[in-house]
Amino acid sequence: MAEQKSELKRLGIIGGTTWVSSEHYYRVLNEGVAARLGGSHSAPVTLWSVEFGEMARLQHDGDWAGVARVLTDAARRLVDVGCDGVALAANTTHLIADEVRAAIGNVPLIDLVQLTGEAVSSYRKVGLLGTRFTMQSPMFGEEFQRRGVEIALPSGDDQQVVHDVIYDELGRGVISESARSAYLAVIDKLIAEGAQAVVLACTEQGLLLKDGDAPVPLIDTTEVHCRALLRFLLGEDE
Repeated sequence: MAEQKSELKRLGIIGGTTWVSSEHYYRVLNEGVAARLGGSHSAPVTLWSVEFGEMARLQHDGDWAGVARVLTDAARRLVDVGCDGVALAANTTHLIADEVRAAIGNVPLIDLVQLTGEAVSSYRKVGLLGTRFTMQSPMFGEEFQRRGVEIALPSGDDQQVVHDVIYDELGRGVISESARSAYLAVIDKLIAEGAQAVVLACTEQGLLLKDGDAPVPLIDTTEVHCRALLRFLLGEDE
């Protein structure tokens, strides 16, 4: 049987934040295109992978202007080589999404935070787990509030636990049962505060927990993002 004709767009992904999540994005998008079009079709993706050691240092130093310089440069380069759209393959890097959007002009940035807002709009209150930078920033809270959704955050100590697991384990490809248990304990506290669902707002967290592992739905931002990116590649968002 002949393969379905391919008229795919080219997607530019800014990754390396971390390589673990970039690998996941690349695999999921290619599997999605193959499943949709069949045969030997794959996703036309251009990946610009930054050096995460440098990015982690800039983030922990609070040098978000430095983060913006690295990522806007990457975004411009992806546009220069012909990408039809750009995505940031991380939650925390969306802290400078506006800078990236401004740098690429008319080329769309497929925004993970906005997409997640749409995904949680049916809930009254949701918990949020991510890096300390993500949890302490207003980006998800403001997006959710616009949709009438209240956000529940872990305590300061629990935020540190969640943050450390991301940087010390998940971002290095380490998946441990102790981390899984720690996360589930934090989730239980968020549920006790009234969270009807919990957002896994770090691209590596979906490797640790899956929907069904907790008493409430777990919304993986990477899954939400990849579904939208697949639609973009296939031209289904037009």
